[in-house]
Amino acid sequence: MAKNWTEEDEQFIRDSFLTMTYSDLADRFDVSTKAMESKIRRMGLKKQEFLAEAVQAIDPTPAPPARPTPAEEPVPMPLESIQAMPRRTETAVETKEERKARLDAGRQAAADEKERRETARSDERFAKAVKRLEAGMKSLLQGQYAKAAKEFEAILKTPPTDMSMVARAKQYLETCKAHLERKAPAPKTTEDLYLHGVMQMNEGDLDGALSAFSAAAKKAPNDDRLAYGLAAVHAQGGEVEAAIDALQRAVEINEANRVFAKNDSDFTPLRVHKEFQDIVTPPLEEETE
Repeated sequence: MAKNWTEEDEQFIRDSFLTMTYSDLADRFDVSTKAMESKIRRMGLKKQEFLAEAVQAIDPTPAPPARPTPAEEPVPMPLESIQAMPRRTETAVETKEERKARLDAGRQAAADEKERRETARSDERFAKAVKRLEAGMKSLLQGQYAKAAKEFEAILKTPPTDMSMVARAKQYLETCKAHLERKAPAPKTTEDLYLHGVMQMNEGDLDGALSAFSAAAKKAPNDDRLAYGLAAVHAQGGEVEAAIDALQRAVEINEANRVFAKNDSDFTPLRVHKEFQDIVTPPLEEETE
């Protein structure tokens, strides 16, 4: 059964809990030690606080005064990130000797690079690569991607010692390939094949032009444009006999091709051959008329 505590009991506890143990107080009021401890806690009595106050009361050493904080001084807030912390940048001061050494090193590096390039330019492969690179760039700017690609591929096949030129050739070759891969759908009609062959020839792709003209000629064997185109492709490829035969066929179908071929630069490789001169020269009776 719970004990009914009187005011006299509580006053006795206040007066005695510092000098008597919890067990003695429990015997005094005929309760358990645990019940006594619970009662003392409910009364808000703590031996540690009373003892600390007693020690402070007899301590002759005065407490140091609190350091006043200026009212205008802001209270520092915790930083959310270390990146927000203020930083002090220190700039190294370069001495005259260090500056001279740095400039001398730069001049020496530039001289070494100049000597390396001059040595590379004296190489025969470098001279050929320069010519091929210029030719390839010219074809690339004119939109003749297949022709330009062949020049760049030739550079990479026998690369010069100048790595910067090799890198440029690789870059330009990739550009040519990208353009060549974006081709229009394969032509099917005779007219489309003819136009495609002309385009391929202008780009320097003789194999592509030959394939287009040959396919179109099978569809329209009497089209003089196709025979003329085949003759031009063979002439550019150095196939003299095939070029002569195709040109003869073009003239037989259309006499006007005789004049066209005589003034066409595509047939320059054939001009030294008598067979070509015979084809482009009008018959004697035509001349007298």
